[in-house]
Amino acid sequence: MSKSCLIIGGGIGGLVTACLLAKEDYKITILEQHYIIGGGLHCFHKNGVMFETGIHYISGFQEGGVLNKIFKYLNIEEHLKIKNLDTNGFDIVHIGSDNSIIKMGIGKDNYIKILSEKFPEELENIQAYMDDLYKITDAFPLYNLKTDSKNLWYFDQKFLTPVGTYIEQYVNDIKLQSILAYNNCLYAGEKYNTPIFLHALITKFYIEGASRFVDGSQQLADAMVKFIESKGGRVYTSAKVVKVNVENKKVLNVVTEDNRSFESDCYISGIHPSNLLKMIDQKQVQRSYRERLKSIKNTYSVFTMFVSFKPKSFKYLNSVYYYFNDYSNVWGAVDYTDETFPPGFMLITPPEKNQGAFASKAIINCMMNFDKVKKWEHTVLGNRDQSYYDFKKMYQDKLIEKISEVFPEFKNSIKDVFSSTPLTIRDYLGSKEGSLYGYKKESSDIVKSQVLPRTKIENLLLTGQNINLHGIMGVPLGSIITAGVLLGVENIVNKINQANFVE
Repeated sequence: MSKSCLIIGGGIGGLVTACLLAKEDYKITILEQHYIIGGGLHCFHKNGVMFETGIHYISGFQEGGVLNKIFKYLNIEEHLKIKNLDTNGFDIVHIGSDNSIIKMGIGKDNYIKILSEKFPEELENIQAYMDDLYKITDAFPLYNLKTDSKNLWYFDQKFLTPVGTYIEQYVNDIKLQSILAYNNCLYAGEKYNTPIFLHALITKFYIEGASRFVDGSQQLADAMVKFIESKGGRVYTSAKVVKVNVENKKVLNVVTEDNRSFESDCYISGIHPSNLLKMIDQKQVQRSYRERLKSIKNTYSVFTMFVSFKPKSFKYLNSVYYYFNDYSNVWGAVDYTDETFPPGFMLITPPEKNQGAFASKAIINCMMNFDKVKKWEHTVLGNRDQSYYDFKKMYQDKLIEKISEVFPEFKNSIKDVFSSTPLTIRDYLGSKEGSLYGYKKESSDIVKSQVLPRTKIENLLLTGQNINLHGIMGVPLGSIITAGVLLGVENIVNKINQANFVE
């Protein structure tokens, strides 16, 4: 007789974990608070234009890539529409102070070749840096869909070296040191605090095959729902869990906001642990465990501007465009005042079916600490005073002016524009303080931020970006660990590899 599993939260973690369990005949129920499934994968429409909320560019879906293998095992990969980014410039880094433009190439050798053309005197250093970066990633078994009974995430002391310190050990040119760290916004990096292993895993991930979803990331969420339902599972949206009833260290049932009750053999939470704890009677969770989860710092958030363009007015960029006012802003993405905003931006033009020379829309991100919107933290969507909207408008106008300095045609190309803040992410996705990447990883205390999928409650597990790693790469791998508590990690990994084996 098959077992049942209820999952709180229909984000990437909840969906991938559900798929892995459904593959092994678990009867799945997913309860998602939002009216659209997917969490960071979900897309929304504004004035007839579709926008992504969180997953703006991806990797791992190339032949042989880790996500390609996982979703091929789940019979989902073939249904996805993906567009590869520019081989000779999947990322473009533009430094305003000296108008330097550096392109990042797909493929290790290509990456080194293009970068060393800008910094020829650093060629050997770049090669040594990249060689060691790849050695770090090779030491993480699960990243390579391998198993190690002792270490799924391997933490040699060297791998905990802060990113800034690590880069400085290899590269002499101060400008290049900043350039190599340009993508720290993908992991909320802090120069002398974030461990190098996080930078290494994400950097290699994109170098090996950067791409984007065509017509949005919602397709992946929908494909996973279809798979779960094909296995007899049920997915409920607009089903916010407000109570998790626990007795004798075991979940009895969960209750939704509309007073529906759901029971299951096991339960998995894909939401932020601090939000989960609010649903459980304090007496049922050890104080030390509760306080530890509360004490872990969260990563920063983002101010996002969504733009739709007039027809044939702004060219499509088959790259992600990173702009910084100065080299110092690479590590100072959240260090600004209202007067000095923005220190830079990340601009993306999402691809559509039959993408032509011009973009129909753009998404622009600027990192933001929750402190910027803290004065409105006790407000909710649709019930905020005018000062909040004035704040958004001020930042939006400043950002438009900055982008127009880089792309003179930008301002006049705008048909419609609106923006979101950390409060938007908090309210829609349930992320504490609108955190982009969940719990912060710190070199000085990596153990503290390592949250295991097992909890102090017998039949309650955790999944999602707060468990192990974040993002389109880290969360599915973390889902293997969570599902592995029930199925065996080695068993899952072996089956994924067997499904992808070609003689």
